Amino acid sequence: MADAEKHYQEALRIRPDIPDVHLGLGHVYAATSRWPQAEEQFRAEATLQPGNAETSYRLGYALLQQGKAREAQQELQRSNKLQPDMPETLYSLGKASLLATDTATAEKAWTDLLNIEKDGPFAAQAHFGLASLYRKQGKTAEADKELQEFRRLQNAVTQPQSPP
Repeated sequence: MADAEKHYQEALRIRPDIPDVHLGLGHVYAATSRWPQAEEQFRAEATLQPGNAETSYRLGYALLQQGKAREAQQELQRSNKLQPDMPETLYSLGKASLLATDTATAEKAWTDLLNIEKDGPFAAQAHFGLASLYRKQGKTAEADKELQEFRRLQNAVTQPQSPP
């Protein structure tokens, strides 16, 4: 990572307007949990490529990691408009929305995700998020159903597969 960081920084020193270099450096910072630096690089990339869905997602995710829920929600919504129905975007949008106390958007993002992806880690986390949301709303039966589905998906992942 240190070498990659040096190479990206050198490229930016020479030509700060090259597309994808800020994105790459942002990835390096994100991989090492340096979220403020990642945010800065993703913002710079968003200025260069305002229609890039991945950049919007990465910026939204970096904001979410720093607890900037409203800003993250806005950026993730933009990413979803640029490239709809990406499970990772929908999951993060749900999480940011819940943290921003926008339960309607959180519920919609997670149910949209579950319409796309029935199994897998994002589906499991969406069920867990919905269980939490429903429990806070006093919808015990719905919360229990979502938690049961979360556990089913978790068990499917942890069960060893028998050889064919």
